[in-house]
Amino acid sequence: MDPLIQYAMTRDGVSIACATVGTGHPLLILPILPLSHLQVEWQMPGMREFLESLAQHHTVIRYDARGLGLSDRDPADRSLDVHLLDIDAVVAKLHLDRFALFGASYSGPLAIRYAARHPDRVTRLVLWCTHAYHGEVVDRLPEMANQQRVAVNQLAAVDRDLFIRTYLHRAVGWTEGELANQFVEVANKSIDPDAFFENLAGHAAFDAREDLPEVQVPTLILHRPAFVGSHLDVAKGLASRMPDARLVVVEGESVVPFIGNTARVLGAIESFLDEDIAAAQGSHAPEPARGDASLRIILFTDVEAHSAMMQALGDTRGRDVLREHERITRAALRQFGGNEMKSMGDGFMASFGSAQQALNCAIALQRTFHAAPPVHGHLLRIRVGLNAGEPIAEGDDLYGESVNVAERIAGLAAGGEILASQVVRELVAGKGFKFVERAVPEPGPGESPTRLYEVRWQETSEA
Repeated sequence: MDPLIQYAMTRDGVSIACATVGTGHPLLILPILPLSHLQVEWQMPGMREFLESLAQHHTVIRYDARGLGLSDRDPADRSLDVHLLDIDAVVAKLHLDRFALFGASYSGPLAIRYAARHPDRVTRLVLWCTHAYHGEVVDRLPEMANQQRVAVNQLAAVDRDLFIRTYLHRAVGWTEGELANQFVEVANKSIDPDAFFENLAGHAAFDAREDLPEVQVPTLILHRPAFVGSHLDVAKGLASRMPDARLVVVEGESVVPFIGNTARVLGAIESFLDEDIAAAQGSHAPEPARGDASLRIILFTDVEAHSAMMQALGDTRGRDVLREHERITRAALRQFGGNEMKSMGDGFMASFGSAQQALNCAIALQRTFHAAPPVHGHLLRIRVGLNAGEPIAEGDDLYGESVNVAERIAGLAAGGEILASQVVRELVAGKGFKFVERAVPEPGPGESPTRLYEVRWQETSEA
């Protein structure tokens, strides 16, 4: 089913087409300038799947920029600042309060300026293969790449259709003929072909360099060094001039994020956005008073053979595996009401007010990791340990013997296993969970003896 198209009116009287899909924390995706057409893009193989993947955990919001697609085609002004009015209109129409923002290619300066001017609205900023000012890209292009760029632009004076086709095939990838042709179709339906070059030149003049130091929100910069339309130094420059930015370099040469290693691109975006959701949940959770001791169910996770995995895959690819672990774990915590207390790189500590929800979360984690495809050939397997008690809460952390026992229990589990203490088993008696008692090693010095139970998650129906 196609997303429902709605219309918003800007303060300068321009009608802007917009659409939403999915549920969850809002993610506003800016038009991928210099083209934009909500309906045609939605029908594109690859594009639709990419958007639907994001929509599994977010309300994905898209709109056609002024002068493009289903929005008004002939606005008098198409400057950078009036493009901000398009965003304002969509935000007002959909009653958005706080949202993450995604800007790619020539929409990067628009995303940067909006985030700088609206820190009260933008929670996170994602930038894909973009810049603050395209002139910085031109200055850093290798001589051959720049000569190609000039030659392609000169086609606009000879044959507009040939110019559009050549421009988009070069950006999308010479080996992606059919998909590049589909982008040509999007372009031709987005704007009159005779106006494409002028519109592109207007986008290339957008300059948000002065806004970079004012972007206070956490920012993820994703870049493909092999993309002929940009340069790694430009991405590094963005990261260095923004107070809270990180740069992730991904393989591939296409400006299109769903060409190449899409799983890695989506994983990086989801992991980054999940940090904001986890923080928001923590800020809305009741904060215990210092020293408060109430019953908590403590859950620990730990990636099996983490050190061997990092040694085999290396830092970059190993980090990809850990990002997938973080994404899946945070999604499960959100689903079952868990509070993330800390992330240790290869594991998490979380707390729950309900033993049943903690066990449901642990089972969901194991089922998800069991079904997940390998990342760089590595199958993620985690250990899970559960205990219940009255830990001491100080700030954003929990302390005490009940926490220490939960961590030791996780260490006794094998990959793919859930181990729980006797008190957790007793709290969910009669709830349908399957337990089998496990032999317990002799306790170490200062450790109290405990009875351990394996949760047979393969045999447990959802409780």
